[in-house]
Amino acid sequence: MPLLLKSKASACLLALHAAALFLALATWGLPLRAEEPRIVALHGLETAEVRSQGFTLPRPMQVHVYARGAGLRRLGPNRGESPLFASGWLLNAATREVVWQMDVANSHRDRDFLIADQYLDLPAGSYEAYYANHAYGQGLFLAQWTRNIDRRDLTTKLSERPKGFLAAFGADEASLLRQWRRQVGSYGMELYLPGGDLSEVGLFEAPLRWAGGVISLAANRDQGEWQQAFHLQRPVALHVYALGEGSKRRMSDYGWILDVRTRKRVWEMTPDLAQYAGGATRNRRQVETVQLPAGDYVATFVTDDSHSPADWTSAPSCDPGLYGLTLSLPKPGDVSAFSLRALPEPGPLLAELVRVGNSQARSAPFSLASDRPVRVYAIGEAGESEMADTAWIEDASGKRVWEMVKAQTHPAGGASKNRCADELVTLPKGRYTLHVKTDESHAYGDWNSRPPRDPEHYGATVYGVK
Repeated sequence: MPLLLKSKASACLLALHAAALFLALATWGLPLRAEEPRIVALHGLETAEVRSQGFTLPRPMQVHVYARGAGLRRLGPNRGESPLFASGWLLNAATREVVWQMDVANSHRDRDFLIADQYLDLPAGSYEAYYANHAYGQGLFLAQWTRNIDRRDLTTKLSERPKGFLAAFGADEASLLRQWRRQVGSYGMELYLPGGDLSEVGLFEAPLRWAGGVISLAANRDQGEWQQAFHLQRPVALHVYALGEGSKRRMSDYGWILDVRTRKRVWEMTPDLAQYAGGATRNRRQVETVQLPAGDYVATFVTDDSHSPADWTSAPSCDPGLYGLTLSLPKPGDVSAFSLRALPEPGPLLAELVRVGNSQARSAPFSLASDRPVRVYAIGEAGESEMADTAWIEDASGKRVWEMVKAQTHPAGGASKNRCADELVTLPKGRYTLHVKTDESHAYGDWNSRPPRDPEHYGATVYGVK
C-alpha cells in the first residue's frame, strides 16, 4: 500500500478512536472542556448522597453549568415536587436562596439521563453548588417506581438475589440497586468559567460560615437530639434559621428555644410558620428574628427515625448543609451580651414515677417546707381530645393543683400520640401527692407505636427549682 494511503488510514483510525473516546466521555462522564477553566466538579455519588462546593466571584461573571442527572418521566400533572432523583442546583451563599436549579424544563433527555447545559450571568458574590442523588427509579409502560438508596447498607442490599414478583420486571430492590450502581458514576455537575481567569475565583467549603453565628445544631443523624444552653446579659435580637421535616399538621424534625426560668418555649418551629424548603414537600424552613430578654435559654433540635443527612429518604432540601438549627446575632454589638453555658441541672428530685407500664395507677408523696416553684416533667399518651396516660398533683385535701392537659403539652417524639409536659408550677407550703395513671395500651415496655424520645421518663417527675 502506498505510504500516503497508509498515512490516511492511520489518520482515519486515530479519528475513529478520538470519536469513540468523545462518545464514551459524553455518555459515561461529564465532558472535558479544555477551552473552559473548571471551577467546580461534583462527582462521587456512589458514596455520598450530596456533594457541594462553594465559590466566590469577585465581579459579575458568566458561569457555564453542565449537569447530568436522572428522573422519572412525568405521567400526570405537576404536583409541586420534582420527579428528578439526581440533580444539581446553585445557592446564593449569603441569602440562602436558589439562583439556579436543574429541572425537566431546563434539561433535555439523553436515553436514561437528563442533561442541563446552560450559561448563567451571575453577580459578584459567594455561591454554593450542590448535587444530590437520593434514589433511583425506572418506568415500564404506565408504571413507575423509585427506591431509596441508603448508602449505609449498600453492601448488604447488593449481595441479595433478586426475588419476588417485581424481580421479573427488574423492579425489586436488589435489581434496581444494581442498575443504579451502573449509572451513578455518570451523575454529577461541573461549573466552568468561559473566557475568565480561574485565579480570580475563590473556593470555600459549603455551607458558608454564618455571619454573626453563635450556635449551630447540625442535625446529621436519625433519632437525634442536640442541645445548647446560652445566656443573654441584656435583651438582644436573635436571628433563627431552621431546616427540618414536617407537614401542614405536624413537625417531625424541628427545633425550639426554651426559657430556663419559666420553662416556656419562646420560639418553636411549627407547621403553620415553616415554609417549603425545596426538594421533597416534607422539607420545611423557618426563618425569623426574635427579640429575647436577658436570661438563660436552651436551644434544642430533634429528628425522628428517617429523612436526615444520614439518609435522605426523599429529595433533600435546597440547603442540606444547614439542616438543623442555626442562631446568629444580626447586630455585631450584641456579641458581648451572649455567652454559651452548660446545660442546666434539673434541680433536686422531689417525686418520681417513671417507666410506668400499661394499666397502672401509681402515686408518690412529697412535701414543701415553704412556698416555692417546682418543675413538673411528664410524658404520656394522648387520645383524641384528652390524655389517655396522664399525671396530676393533689394537695393534702385531695384537690388537684396541677394536671397534664393535652392542649398544654408538646410532641414527645416517636408516634404523634406521645406528648410531653414541662411546666413550672408555684405551690404553697404543704404536703402533696404526685399521681400517674395509664390505660391498657402503649406504655413503657409495651409500645404499640413508636416510643417517645425519652422512654425512661415515661410517667412524671417533680423537681425543685433552685
